[in-house]
Amino acid sequence: MLQWFECRFADMERRMPDFFIAGWGNVWLPPVSRGYISPRDANQNSFSAGYDPFDRFDLGSPGRQTAYGTESYFDSVMTEFHRANTLVYIDMVLNHNAGRQTSQLFQQDGGYPGFWMGPISGPAGKQSTDNWGDFFAGNVSGYLQSENPNNPNYCLHNGDLVALIDINHASNNNYIRQPIDSTNPLNIPGGNFFNRPDANNRRFYRDTALPQDNFFNTGTQQTNGSAWAGALTTGIFASCNVPARNEPAQTQNWGRFNQANPLDGDPVPENATGYLIRWTQWMLDVKKVDGFRIDAIKHMPSWFYDTFYDGVVYNRRQTPDGRFVIPYSFGESVEGNDFTFDRYIRMPNGRASGRNAAGDAFGNRDALDLGGAGRLRDLVSGGGLGSWSSNNVLNTHIDTTDDGFNNGTIGVNHIFSHDNGSNGNGGSAPGVPTAKQQGWYAHAYLAMRPGVKKFYHNARGVNRSGGFWPRHGLLPVFGVEPNITQTRPGGLPISATNDVLTRMIQLNNMTGRGEFVPRWQDDDTFVFERRTNAGVGQISGNVLVGTNDRYDAGFDQRTVATNFPAGTRLLEYSGNASSSAVDPNNDISDVLTVGAGGSVTLRIPRNTAPGTNLEHNRGFVAYAPALPAGTLEILNANGTTPSAIPIDDITVPSWRRRANALPIITGSTFRLKLTTVNGDTGAGNNDVADDNAVFRINQGFQDLNASGSTDIPFTNSVVPGYENFVTVRQPLANTANTNGLYEQLIDTTLLPEGFNYISVVAFRKRIAWEGPLFREFRQAIYVDRAPPQFTFANPSPLPENTTTFRFAIKSTDRQTTRTHMVINPANLTNPLNLATASNLCTQDDRFDWSRTLGGLQNGENTLLVIAFEDSGNATWQTFTIQVGNPAPTCDSIDFNRNGVFPEDQDVVDFFNVLAGAPCPYPDPCDIDINNDGVFPDDQDVVKYFDLLAGGTC
Repeated sequence: MLQWFECRFADMERRMPDFFIAGWGNVWLPPVSRGYISPRDANQNSFSAGYDPFDRFDLGSPGRQTAYGTESYFDSVMTEFHRANTLVYIDMVLNHNAGRQTSQLFQQDGGYPGFWMGPISGPAGKQSTDNWGDFFAGNVSGYLQSENPNNPNYCLHNGDLVALIDINHASNNNYIRQPIDSTNPLNIPGGNFFNRPDANNRRFYRDTALPQDNFFNTGTQQTNGSAWAGALTTGIFASCNVPARNEPAQTQNWGRFNQANPLDGDPVPENATGYLIRWTQWMLDVKKVDGFRIDAIKHMPSWFYDTFYDGVVYNRRQTPDGRFVIPYSFGESVEGNDFTFDRYIRMPNGRASGRNAAGDAFGNRDALDLGGAGRLRDLVSGGGLGSWSSNNVLNTHIDTTDDGFNNGTIGVNHIFSHDNGSNGNGGSAPGVPTAKQQGWYAHAYLAMRPGVKKFYHNARGVNRSGGFWPRHGLLPVFGVEPNITQTRPGGLPISATNDVLTRMIQLNNMTGRGEFVPRWQDDDTFVFERRTNAGVGQISGNVLVGTNDRYDAGFDQRTVATNFPAGTRLLEYSGNASSSAVDPNNDISDVLTVGAGGSVTLRIPRNTAPGTNLEHNRGFVAYAPALPAGTLEILNANGTTPSAIPIDDITVPSWRRRANALPIITGSTFRLKLTTVNGDTGAGNNDVADDNAVFRINQGFQDLNASGSTDIPFTNSVVPGYENFVTVRQPLANTANTNGLYEQLIDTTLLPEGFNYISVVAFRKRIAWEGPLFREFRQAIYVDRAPPQFTFANPSPLPENTTTFRFAIKSTDRQTTRTHMVINPANLTNPLNLATASNLCTQDDRFDWSRTLGGLQNGENTLLVIAFEDSGNATWQTFTIQVGNPAPTCDSIDFNRNGVFPEDQDVVDFFNVLAGAPCPYPDPCDIDINNDGVFPDDQDVVKYFDLLAGGTC
C-alpha cells in the first residue's frame, strides 16, 4: 500500500501509469472533506491537510476547493485508481470536527455543518460549562483534553484532541441535519451561512422507497456472554472511564442511496452518530471508496465501531467480479498493542480465547502497527548503531498480539507516516530527506515481511502557507527520484531512475507469500525466509532476504538453513549484488547454490561500499529461485510498434512528472506479445523455465480472448480475473528453445478510451505442492480511437453591444487535457494551428473549461473551440455567437436543424411547434418564418411552404 499524500487528485490521475507500473495495488489518501474557511474570506479554497474536517459531505467545488481538488476531481481519480485495479482507502475523521469555536458570530453563522452546538450563547460566546449539544462540554476548569494523561482535565473519549472539538457520539439530538425544506420543524437550527436548507441535499440521503439491507451483527461478546474487554476505571482512566467492549448481537437494517436518481433521497431526523454513519455509507456506496484509515480511533468508544460502523460497512464493497464483501479498514491507536487489539480490531485472527470467531468474522477492521513502526524508525535513526536484536523489532509488531507469530494476521506494517516521517516536525514545510534518513534497508524488510505493508510518500504538490504540514517520507516510490535528474540524448533532462524500492515492491508481488521464518538475527543483520507450507512435510522456499543496518564499509557473511532443496540456484533480485556502486569488488554473489540440508551462505552489504566508501544506503539482498525473464511488447495489429506519449521532462513539476512512456493504440485491435527467456542464464536447461503465462487488462474479469468467459475465477488467490493467451502460446519449459512466446490479439473496442493497465504474469514451472513463483510484467497504454469530445451551451443571443463574455465548455470524455478559444478567427484553413498559450482556457473543474473573450461585435460572431489530448489528438468546432437581435431574414427550411432538408419531418415539427409542442432542438424555436415580428400568423405558414417550393425570401 502506498500512502500518497500532498498531491492533488488531478496530478495523481496523471501519474497513475507510474503508480501502476511501480507495482502498487492499494493506496491510502488523505481526508477528502473540506476544512473550515470563514465565509467572509475572499478566498474560499481550503488548504487544510484534512484532519480538522468542517463539512464532511463537501468534497470541494470550483472556487471552494479542498487542498486536493473538487468532488469531480475526486470522482475522476477514483475511477482511474479502480481502472488500475487499485483499492482506495481514504482517511476518515469521526472523532472530532474542526477547531473548537466559541464566538457568538460563529454560532450565528450556523456552526458546524450537520451538528448542533446547543442553544446560541450571548455576546461573550460559549463557555466550557454550557450546553454544547452534539459535542462534549468541559467543566469549570476548562475544556477536557485527550492527548496528555499527565495534564489536568484528561479524558480519553470526551476530551478535545489538539483543540479540535470532540463529538459526543452518545448524544441523541434528532434533527434533519442537511435540511431541504425551510419550513420543516425538524430541521437543525441553521445560521446565516451553514446548516441552511438546500434542495440538492437530497442526494446525501437514502431513498426510503428502495429496499433495505438487513444484516445480523454478531456483536462482541464471548459465547458465554462475557465482554471481549472489561471497563478501564483506574489510573489515568479513573476520572473518565473507558467502557467495556461488550456489544450484543442484533439485526440491523440499512437503507440505500438512489444512485440512478440521487435527488430522490429522503431527509430523516438523526443524531450525530447517525450523521457520521450516513456519511460513511455515502462514501462507500456513492463515492466507491474501498475502505478507510480511521483517524484517532482510540479516542472514541468501541461500541460506536462494533455496533454502528461495522454494521453500516458490512458487505458494501463490490469486487470486480461482482461480489459484495466487507471493506477493509484500519485504525490509528497509540495506546499500545494489547489495548488496540482488545478494543478496536475486529477481523478474523489467531486469538483462540477471550473472543468468538463469529464476532470477529463480521468485521474487517484492523489497526496500524504503531509499535513496530516506532522500533523500525529507531533502527533507521540509529544510523548503523541500532540493533535488529536489542530493539526487539520482531516482537513489537502488533501482528504478534493475537497469536504470538509474525504471520500477517493483523496489523498495517509501516515505518513512516504523515505524523512520523523521515523529515519534518509538522509545523513547517519538511526538508527533503537524505537516502540515509529514508532507511531503504528497513523498507526492504518491510516489503518482504507478511501482512499488509504501507509505504509513505509526500509528493510536495500542495502549496501550504501554514497549519499542519505532513512530514516527509520516501522519495523514489515510482522508480525515479523526484529531486534528482538525468540527461538524455536529444531532450531536456528527466527524473533520474532509482528502483531501490520498486524492485522490492515488485519482488514481494512475485515471491513474498507464505510463512515468515527468521533465519538469523543479531545487532547488525536480519535474515528471513518466506516459504509455502503445503502440510505433511511439503515445504518450499520462496525467497530469502538479508538486511544490514551497519554504515561502516564492507559486508557481513551469514550461513543459514533454508527450505530450498540442495543444488537450487538462487538469483539475487534486489539488484544490489550486480551494482558497482554497492559491490565494487564483486563480494556479493549474483547466484547462490543451496548446500546440503538447505544451507545457504550469503553476504549482506553494509550501507557503505568497501574501497570507495560510497554511502549507497542499500544494505540488503534478496535471493529467489530463477523467475522467468523476457520482454513484453505492445504492438499494432500488423506487428509494428505504435507511437507513444513520451516521458515528461523537468519542465513538468516533480509531483506530476510522468516517468513512463505510454504506447498509443489507435486501431480496432492490437497485440500483446510476451517473449520469455530462461531467467537463469547458467541453468543449463529449461526444466524450470516458464510453463504458462496469463494476462489481465484493468480490473480483469473480462473476456478478452473470446473464450466465452473469464478464464481464471476469483477463487484463484494468485491471478484472479486473468485471461489465457490463445493467439499464440508456446511455453519455454521442457524445451530446447531459446524463447517462449505468448501472443494475444486484443479487441480495442472492448477497452475504454485513455489509460489502460496491462499485467502479464509468466509462471516458473513447479511441482503441484510448491508455492507459485512468477515474473510480472506491467505496462500502461493509451487507447485513442476518438478525438476529445465536448459540449457547448450557446448563450446566444447576447445583449446588444456586448463586447466581453465568459464562455464555457464541458468535456464529455476523460481524455481532454487542454482547450482553447478564439473569437472571430481571421483564417480557419488550419484551425488547430491557432491554439496558443495566449488563448488557453482555464480548467474550472475536472470536466469544465472557460475563457473570457473580448472583441465581440453586434451581429454574428464566430467562436472557435479547440480541444487536445495528451496523445496530441485534437478536435475543433465553430459556433455562431449572436450579439443583439439578428437582421430580418427568412429562417431556414431545415426547421428541426438536423442537417437534412427539405424533408417531411421539418413540416411535422413546424406544425407541432405552432400547436404548442416543445422545440426539437435545444435553442429557442423561431416560428416567425418571415421575421416580420408577428407570430404565429398565416403568413408564416404561407412563407414556409413557399420556401419549401423553392421560393425566395
